[in-house]
Amino acid sequence: LSVPKMRCNIALAVIFTVVAFASAEPPSSGCDFVKKGSAGVCRCTSSYCDTIAPVGSLGDKDAAVYRSTKEGERLQRLDNMFADEPAKEAHVYTIDASKKYQTMLGFGGAFTDAAAININKLSKGAQTKLYEAYYGDDGLQYTIGRVPIASCDFSTSIYSYDDVEGDLELKHFSIDMDLPEKIPMIKTALGMSKRDISLFASSWSPPAWMTAENTTVGGHFKDGPSSPTSVAYAKYISKFFDAYKDQGIDFWGLTVANEPVGNPLYTPQWQDLIMSAKEQAEFVREALGPVVKGDHPDIQIMMLDDQRPHIPDWSDTVLGDEKASSYIDGIAIHWYSAMEDLFSNFHYITYAHDHHPDKFLLATEACTGYLPWAQGTKIGDWTRGEMYMKDMIGDVTHWAQGWTDWNIALDLSGGPNWAKNVVDAPILIDTEDGDTFYKNPMFYAMGHFSKFVTPGSVRIDLTTKRGITNKPLPCVAFKTPEGTIVAIFHNDSYFFEKAIALNYPGKGYINVTLPARSFATFVFNA
Repeated sequence: LSVPKMRCNIALAVIFTVVAFASAEPPSSGCDFVKKGSAGVCRCTSSYCDTIAPVGSLGDKDAAVYRSTKEGERLQRLDNMFADEPAKEAHVYTIDASKKYQTMLGFGGAFTDAAAININKLSKGAQTKLYEAYYGDDGLQYTIGRVPIASCDFSTSIYSYDDVEGDLELKHFSIDMDLPEKIPMIKTALGMSKRDISLFASSWSPPAWMTAENTTVGGHFKDGPSSPTSVAYAKYISKFFDAYKDQGIDFWGLTVANEPVGNPLYTPQWQDLIMSAKEQAEFVREALGPVVKGDHPDIQIMMLDDQRPHIPDWSDTVLGDEKASSYIDGIAIHWYSAMEDLFSNFHYITYAHDHHPDKFLLATEACTGYLPWAQGTKIGDWTRGEMYMKDMIGDVTHWAQGWTDWNIALDLSGGPNWAKNVVDAPILIDTEDGDTFYKNPMFYAMGHFSKFVTPGSVRIDLTTKRGITNKPLPCVAFKTPEGTIVAIFHNDSYFFEKAIALNYPGKGYINVTLPARSFATFVFNA
């Protein structure tokens, strides 16, 4: 019986409902573990918050394995060494660093108004712990940040930077509303991080007077995507970059519009500038591209910023316009149409890579808790952490070059949100207590990537053999600019632990047993 070589990939998962049994006390991992939900959370206060043990100096045969389990391990470091042979019954996975794929941009989350409002309700000491958890040397060390241009649904009200009707010259443009909370939040993160953070901006809607319907909720271009008003909107976006630069904040990128296709289940419930692919091409060609690239030539412009199934039509239409394509650097994608990855549609990302290989691919928004039957927070829910892990591995093994979470922090109800569109987040803040926040399993799923896969890392080949009883685990491998190999695994079995042997030719095998529903990141020198 021949067994084909399989690249680590992701397949359609069948989700089973299981009974959650109370577990024993979790192993010590520095986490102040609180049993909440199906798994539990790590509690942080001004006086204590768990950190991640550094990789440090590794010998030639040394490996560091960071593991997170439903039972309570959270990025817990386990020291290991290469062996000459795989363990008996272990499933062998082999890395080939000579086979290279895409170069990574990074991993991170969004600096929303809601995040800033919640963080500012914490004591100063707890605020510091939260920023350190995301951006400090002992934290996740995010390298991507998304910033809404003016308000989005995760604001407490609708606002723009120029509400003076007919002000095409933008004489009344002002970002004063961002000065008290959003800008200080971003500057604190930038100041704390020793890694460069690539910021990109997204606009949900222009000011109401710039739309045909005089509304920011479900509006359309006024007089078309290349009208004087639409050119003024492009200048509005460009002035945003100028104003933030005056505050010491530089941007790397811009998405043309957040979710421009609209969603019949939700739109129009919050801000949106609805357009067709042809209209986006015209807007980029005649207004946004010339203005933004003229004023800020280094800004990377990303088209779409919407669901994966739209990629074929939108990428072919927008990038089929030669002049529009000349202004576009990448394609931004969201995960929501996969219904929290119950239905995997990663092949759409591969379509973009195969048909438009000169454009980078970046996942620009994802969250859990958005579906009507499971809306809001589920504190301590392990399944939601697994959703993140599955999606990150799936996106990256289909050519995505990074992954961006939605709000970096929300309150315990999943807000604030003026449209009542509450969701979940990796960090939830007890705004009444004022000194406590909780790290959900999603936080640690993010860390398995962001902590170890630095910008400039290259995805490399990771393969295995499919056996009759061995379905390959979702996994992916990278070589970092620092000269380390990073391999990430998700044992997605609901019930069974998996013994694996990670083979790096010339070094040997790292033998590890992964508990059911666990995550593991392997780090060693190339």
